[in-house]
Amino acid sequence: MLKKAILFLTVFILVLPISGLAVDAVSSSTVNITEVPETAAHEDAKTLVIWFSTNDTVKAVALTAADVLEADSFEIVPEQPYTESDLAYYTDGRCDREQADASARPAIVSLPKNMEQYDVILIGYPIWHGQAPKILYTLLESIDVSGKTIVPFCTSMSSGAGSSADNLAKLTDETTVWHEVKRIDNHSTAEQIREWANSLNIAKDADMVMRIDGTPVTVSWEKNESVKALRALAANGLTIQMSKYGGFEQVGFIGQTLPSNDWETVTSPGDIVLYASNRLVVFYGSNSWAYTRLGIITDKTSEEMEELLSNGDVTVTISME
Repeated sequence: MLKKAILFLTVFILVLPISGLAVDAVSSSTVNITEVPETAAHEDAKTLVIWFSTNDTVKAVALTAADVLEADSFEIVPEQPYTESDLAYYTDGRCDREQADASARPAIVSLPKNMEQYDVILIGYPIWHGQAPKILYTLLESIDVSGKTIVPFCTSMSSGAGSSADNLAKLTDETTVWHEVKRIDNHSTAEQIREWANSLNIAKDADMVMRIDGTPVTVSWEKNESVKALRALAANGLTIQMSKYGGFEQVGFIGQTLPSNDWETVTSPGDIVLYASNRLVVFYGSNSWAYTRLGIITDKTSEEMEELLSNGDVTVTISME
């Protein structure tokens, strides 16, 4: 049954799954959103929306987007709450000092759990003195987002996003894929936020789909860090130009180094492996070498794999669908 929940401040950080069954009142002078879906249980979410703000603005955007994406949400709560005087610009207050100090890392009550569950993370924040608040730096230096896709968004009464997301991205490794930051337009409505969230094309419970010269193949993917990193690349669509090699495989540069855990492997037709941390290999024959296993094509016979791969160079595409 629908109900109204009174918004209150809390000193706890909660990982909040979204259901869309009830509403929570919000008030913002920057966006035209007055209520957002109240939180409830949501199993096996692959997307997490992390947000920080000292008012309801970023919360309104974050929870509206999370509802659309069937995502979990996580509020960053500082150990020392920000007061009105802390936030007063050009008074040498706390906000002024933190944003001017490259080493400032405000403490957080707690961190999101089960980060390995998520493939895509939206990170929302206000713009303070042209940048993300330094508490976002604390967060990104405290959690592992390697192999994940990050979608940053920000709000501001007047400033643009500037280099805020670029500076946050510097805190993560090369396997983390960053989208261009979205500066939420002032006076945005809930419907406009929903349209933006849908435009991200973040599939709910998405599968990683491989095609060879346009032919879809069914793959049983491994559950390892290499595949996690590959999923992050596939979120934006990945195209690999392959070349025949040795009469038993097609190999192509991925364009980026992935985590690897090589071990001596005897391959079979349909096997997909990572070689030298930056090459995708698909077999239509057999070989013995040190590889990291990525998966195996399950809907093709040995003869069909040979027909698909042995007649010339091919193009492999991998996407999230």
